[in-house]
Amino acid sequence: MIATTTSPHKGMNIQISDITVELSTNTNKWIQSIDVRIDGEQVAARWDPKGSAESLRRVTVTMLSPRTMVSSLHLTVHLRYRTFLQHRWRSQEFALDADELASGYLSTKGDRQEWYRAFGKMRFIIGMMPGPIQAEMRRESSGELYDPGREAPGSPGVLRPTTDEILAICPCFRILVIGKTGVGKSQLINRTFGVTDALVSHSDAGDADINKEIPSKENPHFLLHDSKGFEHGDDANVKTVQQFINDRSKRPLVKDKLHAVWLCMDIPVAGGRLLESGIEQFLQLKIQGKLGNVPVIGVFTKYDLLALRAERMMPPTVREGLNPEDLARVVEQNANDQLERTCVKPFERWVDGKVPHVTVSTKSGYEYTLSDLVQLTYDHVGDYFAEASVVSAMAQRVNPRVNIQASIAVGRRKYWERLASSVNFSGKTLLECLDVIHADIVAVWQFDDPNSYLSSLPFKSLMSNIVVDKSSKRGPDTAQPSKTMAAGISMLAGIAGIVSALSGPAAPIVVPIAAGFVLGKWVYDVYQKTNLVLERLMTYIIDLTLILQNLFWLQSLTNEGRPISRRLIKAAVRAYSESNAKQSLRFQIDRHLRESISFNVGPDTTVDKIIELIDCYTIDSADMLRHSGNLSIGHVSGPEEEWDTRDG
Repeated sequence: MIATTTSPHKGMNIQISDITVELSTNTNKWIQSIDVRIDGEQVAARWDPKGSAESLRRVTVTMLSPRTMVSSLHLTVHLRYRTFLQHRWRSQEFALDADELASGYLSTKGDRQEWYRAFGKMRFIIGMMPGPIQAEMRRESSGELYDPGREAPGSPGVLRPTTDEILAICPCFRILVIGKTGVGKSQLINRTFGVTDALVSHSDAGDADINKEIPSKENPHFLLHDSKGFEHGDDANVKTVQQFINDRSKRPLVKDKLHAVWLCMDIPVAGGRLLESGIEQFLQLKIQGKLGNVPVIGVFTKYDLLALRAERMMPPTVREGLNPEDLARVVEQNANDQLERTCVKPFERWVDGKVPHVTVSTKSGYEYTLSDLVQLTYDHVGDYFAEASVVSAMAQRVNPRVNIQASIAVGRRKYWERLASSVNFSGKTLLECLDVIHADIVAVWQFDDPNSYLSSLPFKSLMSNIVVDKSSKRGPDTAQPSKTMAAGISMLAGIAGIVSALSGPAAPIVVPIAAGFVLGKWVYDVYQKTNLVLERLMTYIIDLTLILQNLFWLQSLTNEGRPISRRLIKAAVRAYSESNAKQSLRFQIDRHLRESISFNVGPDTTVDKIIELIDCYTIDSADMLRHSGNLSIGHVSGPEEEWDTRDG
């Protein structure tokens, strides 16, 4: 909803300086973010909350560059809020018409003027000031020096999470899934995005309504559009899909655009045809550029049936002479050979390398194929809209590597850049710096955390203690890894840490948490350009990322379908603390600081080193799943327990 605004005082140079949203005191809502757009473009602004996190009923957005009111100005406000009885965020968009505001209540405070507009139990306050020419004249007449670099009025410089800004632009990952009934769309969607309620149409193919948005209460960042597949000679459906994609591409806001298309196709197991004429026609539209830039990904489904057929076609004498591992390897090779002949080569010849593809199965033992699909989608959506790729990582539930990559992408947008001499952190305490870094990393993973354990003081206290803890239960030989340590060895070390956590006795899990959940004293120091401060920021980012990776796998292997618990979080922490990763990383961070850092000259390589170290310990889904059958995992999902379970 967009409205045209006009200056309430024609002939005067009036600028919008800030917008405040105020909720009624008797409402059960609180505000999470406000996104202001002018002429479809997001306005750079500071976030200024009033009051505690539990009572954010008055929030001010101060524009970094005030915008002059002209007759052609289009102003919209996107509000994100939560009710006290619900755990998911809701969004609402409002249009503000300056003509209506001018006829409403007006307050004047010196140069500042305020217009008020009510929307039910919400009140919008639009702050306006004279333009720079009039302001300069008034300052000169009063003898006041004009400083163009001063902060906007009322802005305290609160550090706002980058993920808030991204979700204001793109709250949901919007995907179109195309495929005939029986191709496996529902299972594919449900397993990949962790939902059971965003179901595709199971009725006649013609009943699927491509324009219908299918949300999920279980996954608020996922939004589905469903389309029937392309039958032989079905020109009408090809045109319907083309029109839908093109209509969405013309929407001005990222949140309303289509972010990806999955074209699902059955693998022809018994000599059937892969590309029906309708599929060929659709792919031709993409190749010719008639579907715009939205990523289209070919998805060959039900790979497990191809593998099953490959095993059945093996001569009994060959099959009986192989041990289980060799048999699985031969079956996989035979299935892949047939896949190459019947799917990959025909598809690649047709699309001429212009449409990526991936092979998947939703059956047990093939979970890694869904990770491949998520990775391919994330990569291609990132080339289309950076915000949508981050939200796609939040929405998916199968690939922790993508969560890590999205965390890095979010960090690089603002707070991870130039950590050695950050202008964002100047004058802030380390607690303020770490709070915003912590919020961004946790937000990308989107764990089912209704009790907000990962944002709680006990967990942050635990993290602050881990950062300064340089003890290790490993031998001294692990403290100084070779510069050429292979990434595979590092990943296996991380896996070994998880295996260790899962194989212990079913007893309360003890972790290094301070009595009373007190944050380490060091977090109250003010940010400075010192090696010690930089070391702790680097360590916090890496430790938290790898602990959340452990938590992902522990939840996936032991607690699927249930919210995370304190016990599970502590198991993830212990798995990290008792692996060789922690001590090795401490050594490598220290060496980087001694050899590479100059606070005054040259490039800041800190973020590159953070990424390098995280990547070294990132666990691939295929590697983890290969070990999952050997893990003793029953006790980790045991009864819930308190954060501090030490005796006495």
